[in-house]
Amino acid sequence: MKKRALWLLYIMTGGGIVFSQASVSLETGVNLYISGKWKDAILALRQVRDGDVESEQKAEAVYWLALAEIADSDYESAIKDLNALEQMSWNNLHKQEIPYHRGRCFYYLGQFDDALVLLKNYADRILDDTIDNIGRKSAALYWSGECLYSLGHLDKAQDLFLTITQKYPQSVKYEAAFYRVALINQKRIEVELLDILKKTHEESLKTIEEYQRRERTYDQALIAYQKRITALEASLRELNADKSVDVEKE
Repeated sequence: MKKRALWLLYIMTGGGIVFSQASVSLETGVNLYISGKWKDAILALRQVRDGDVESEQKAEAVYWLALAEIADSDYESAIKDLNALEQMSWNNLHKQEIPYHRGRCFYYLGQFDDALVLLKNYADRILDDTIDNIGRKSAALYWSGECLYSLGHLDKAQDLFLTITQKYPQSVKYEAAFYRVALINQKRIEVELLDILKKTHEESLKTIEEYQRRERTYDQALIAYQKRITALEASLRELNADKSVDVEKE
């Protein structure tokens, strides 16, 4: 009976973990996020956010909540939480990451221009002085490149991806950037091939049009010659008829 009750509770909560107000902690929510259990993390962190906790802990919960919402593809909720987080009194180092995460949200929502501004400004403020900063900067450059790629600025996008592969080979974005460079090169070759095919097709059309024009000219000339031949044959018949009459008279 107990197992059946737990099973019903599991179904009613969408298969998620049920938290009591007393058992929920910031650590619980963060661990769920790190474990990839984003929906459960969102539920836990929202309870911490809405609970009676200190302002620092509340702000920290909102930060991790926004990350969990991004991971769960709930970008609009994440933007709202990131906006709210900026208004909180909070001195944690995570606060400087807000533009980066907001930029990623804008990217996923298809707002590439807005995302590009945020991510570029964020990257420009980061110095290559620590391994952590190098990771953060290369990630921002990568998503800036993705924005440019989505906007169709392939050359500019490739420059950023090449920067990552050449300057930050230890970055977690190295393989993704390397793949993008190869993809852009392939796309450029495809565009060039399509351009060649288009020009070849246009030349073929010109050749066909020229052939058809010459054929029409030939047909018109043939018709004119046939008319002249018919006229000459008629004249010749008339001339022969006249000669026959003259012979009979003689």
